[in-house]
Amino acid sequence: MTERTLESELSGIQALVLDIDDTIVDTRAAMTDAGTHAARALWPGTEHAHADLALHYYEDPGRWFRRYASGELTIEQMRLGRLRDLAEAFSLELPEDAHDRYLAAYLPAFRTAQRLFGDVPALLAAADGAGVSVVLLTNSTHVDTMIKLEALELDERFDGIIVTTDTLGFGKPDRRVYLEACRLVDADPSRSVCIGDSLEWDVVGAIAAGLRGVWLDRAGRGSVGHVSVRSLDEITAVLVAAPGDAVSGPDNGRFGSSRGDR
Repeated sequence: MTERTLESELSGIQALVLDIDDTIVDTRAAMTDAGTHAARALWPGTEHAHADLALHYYEDPGRWFRRYASGELTIEQMRLGRLRDLAEAFSLELPEDAHDRYLAAYLPAFRTAQRLFGDVPALLAAADGAGVSVVLLTNSTHVDTMIKLEALELDERFDGIIVTTDTLGFGKPDRRVYLEACRLVDADPSRSVCIGDSLEWDVVGAIAAGLRGVWLDRAGRGSVGHVSVRSLDEITAVLVAAPGDAVSGPDNGRFGSSRGDR
């Protein structure tokens, strides 16, 4: 069996299927920053650090987001479940209007906190130069996704080529969402590569659906049996090095800098 390499995974591709949260956008930082504001609005007098509450919500030990992505829960049920878990974990009383109060404080701060990872603009430019389509595939909602893309001025670029959980009523790792992403850019799944920070959702799930997969392992945890990169710059370098496809990366400044995807 031929060993799979980054070059072989990218050879002859028609499309990049990009995850959003914690892949191109620093969602952990944005959610914990916005969640700190929201926790302060719900529990202004708590002795706990509001940042600790926000981190617990982001980490989601009750796996409520996974249940939302499977289509089992609505977005409101998912958020309430996480808030109930949060209140229980820190022995706090959950207000009756917790969901509405949380979002009222959370959403404006979340929009302001959006940052694109610094290796993303060059990747998008390299894909354009190589004639490779880019489509976004996320388990987040369409509304939340548009908040991110509008804040980063990427909404027009990806207009009509985004698959969110509410597109089909479920998300990754259901094989149909990967195929829908390929369909949107008229790409053969076998010539499309899914890239993201979740080994299960962005690599294993994509491969099961007939795509190729590359794990974005920014933390350097290591993967056995799967192609991985520490930075999107590694993918950019392969696209740029392809014969006749040399591209120059744009100025990264207008997108903001990363402070380090739900």
